[in-house]
Amino acid sequence: MTKDSKREKFNKSIIIFTIGSVIGTFYEEILHFVKFLIFRKEISWVTKRGLIYGPFSQVYGIGAVLIYLLFCNNKERKWYLNFLYGCLIGGIYEFSMSFIQEKIWGTVSWDYSNDFLNIAGRTSIPFMLFWGLAICAFIYFLYPLICKFYDKISKKRLNLLTNLLLIFFAFDIFITSAATIRQTTRRAGEAPKTFIGEFCDKHYPDEYLSKMYNNSKFVE
Repeated sequence: MTKDSKREKFNKSIIIFTIGSVIGTFYEEILHFVKFLIFRKEISWVTKRGLIYGPFSQVYGIGAVLIYLLFCNNKERKWYLNFLYGCLIGGIYEFSMSFIQEKIWGTVSWDYSNDFLNIAGRTSIPFMLFWGLAICAFIYFLYPLICKFYDKISKKRLNLLTNLLLIFFAFDIFITSAATIRQTTRRAGEAPKTFIGEFCDKHYPDEYLSKMYNNSKFVE
């Protein structure tokens, strides 16, 4: 496994962000389905995506890119160190994302306050162990598959694909952030101050966002 050039890092980061976002979305949706089926004997399927357009969860996408940048270019590190570092970094990342979401948007999407060995309700020791396993699975199984896929596509096509994906995700993240921030200010009774706020009020009202982010709760 050789170190990637700057352009290769960029291309792989965009591809890994896309794959990680999709896997994260369906992981959350399947987990919700299984929990309801086992514990409530009900069939319940809800959307768990993070971005308005497409089945993408940016939290998982960013996490996947961080794993790639921090772990996948160091082939000398022992697997058990990758696991231990993965537990630590995964826990810090999950804690940080929960904190940032609460401080910027005034909402939380997960709360482990009632779980065993939780840390301020934002992550827990069992989930940190899960992150360690997930990161090892990414390093030793998923990433080699991505590299095989990557090597089969011409550099010209890869550059075009990743450039287009970057433009799409930049728009998707911007409009999602604008819509959710406007939801917070709308809840506080503030009128829109720009045409972007007016656009969000018209196209992304509370009813629409509530269905999309059904597990998101406002923090008083």
